[in-house]
Formats: sequence, structure tokens, C-alpha cells
Amino acid sequence: MNPTINEMIKKDEFSYEKTLSEITNRICGDREIKVILIAGGSCAGKTTTTRKLSELITASGRVAHTVSLDDYYRNHDESVYLPDGTRDIESINSLRVDLIRESLGDLIAGREAKIPMFDFKTESRTDDYRRIKLGDDDVVLIEGLHALSPELFAVAPPESAIYRIYLYASAGDGADCRFVRRLVRDSRHRNADAEETYNLWDNVKSNEYASIEPFKKYADVTINTFFVYERSILNDDAVRLLKTVQPESEHYESALRLISILEPAESITDDYVPENSLLREFM
Repeated sequence: MNPTINEMIKKDEFSYEKTLSEITNRICGDREIKVILIAGGSCAGKTTTTRKLSELITASGRVAHTVSLDDYYRNHDESVYLPDGTRDIESINSLRVDLIRESLGDLIAGREAKIPMFDFKTESRTDDYRRIKLGDDDVVLIEGLHALSPELFAVAPPESAIYRIYLYASAGDGADCRFVRRLVRDSRHRNADAEETYNLWDNVKSNEYASIEPFKKYADVTINTFFVYERSILNDDAVRLLKTVQPESEHYESALRLISILEPAESITDDYVPENSLLREFM
């Protein structure tokens, strides 16, 4: 492997881990902080970032609990639909906000909260619950697309008790890094082709513009989770998938533009990615 890429991997991983360490120090240095909200669009790295922060905070002496807003998705028979008749799975309306408010209200008040568990195979909440109660020095990390929305709280906790984190991914060259991540992930794990991912992405982006990105300005910290070396990992698969988009497709010009940006990257194999890397979410 090119030594330059080897150094790039170390630099990218170190920079991300350093940012998380600094955030941990901020949280653990302020005992008033009890609620950590972690938001961002699809494939921004919310799952790994939440897990890593939870581990770092716990290792630093505070007990960290995690709550995923995905567990509050509506059961299939509770679904809401968009004007075009498709099922809404992106907006905050796709969540049982009433249950979220109940859980967070209990946590903030020091009561035991029942956290539901959602089964994506059956598309419904199970009969099981996790039970969480915040101790005097505990924190709760709440992650999800809409984690920064004020609608989550019936009564908002004091500002001093909340720490907001917003994740995004940008290479600064006009390529949609999160789309590339989703393109590869959905192909590898869901057998989705590029056309299918493009069609879903239109709704994803529309929802982000309307109900996720407007809250970015309230974040205490924003993190760019793009790793320069991820293109050496993901680009071969991404370019192969993009080349299947046909000239008659409305996405053809976009696919050609992405190919021109992604194709020159030097390829390396997946085994160079550290086992604990954020990129493992998308491989």
C-alpha cells in the first residue's frame, strides 16, 4: 500500500478520535450536562459516534446511557403517508413523538423511563422495554435524524443541561459523501442498485432540508465525519454501481459527475480499515 495512504488513514482516524476526546472532556467537565443530543442526516455516522462517546464518557467517570430515536418509529399499522402516497419513513412524523416526550420527560424528572425496542423485520415495537433511570452523575445520549428538534420535549430541560452535536460529511468538492456511503452500504447489505438508492435519496434530502438542517445552527459542536481515505475504500463499489445508471435515467448526469470525481482515487482493500472505525458502518 502507498505509504501516503497509510499516513492518511492514521491522520483521519486520529483527527476524529481527538474531536470525540475533546467533546468528552467538555461533557465530563460540566456536571450540569445531562442530555446529549446527536443528530445529522443519513449516513453521517451517528451510530458509531454515539457508541464511541458513550464509551469515552463512561471511561472518564460518568455513567452514559444511550437512546436511539429509531426505537420510536411508528408500527406499520400506524404509518403516515406523503402526498404522493409513499410511506413517510424520514420526517419526524414517522416517529411516535408522544412516546419520546414521555420517555425524555421521565428521564429529565429523575424517574425511571421505559425505552421501547423496535424490530425492523416486523416493522413494529416489541413487547420488551429497556428501563433507564439517570443517577446524579449520569448522562443520556439521544441519537437520531431529529435529535435536535425541540418537538422531542414536552417541557425542555434547562439549556445548561443540554449539549447538542450535529454530524455531517463533506469533502468540499461537490460530491455527496453520504450518498456514496449509502450507495455502497445498501448494495452490500440490502442488494439495492444505484437507481433504487437514488430514488430513495430524493426523499431523504427533501426531509433533511425541511426538518434536520435548520437545527444545525443550534449545535454546540459540528463534526465533519468525512475521512479522506474512505474514497479508497468505497469508490470501486460506488463507481461500479453508478455505471449501471442508464442514459434515460433522470439520475444519469449526476452519476456521470460523481464517477468523474470518484474514479481517480487509489483503491485499497477493506482490511486496512481499523476494526473500530466509523467507516465500518458503511462497509
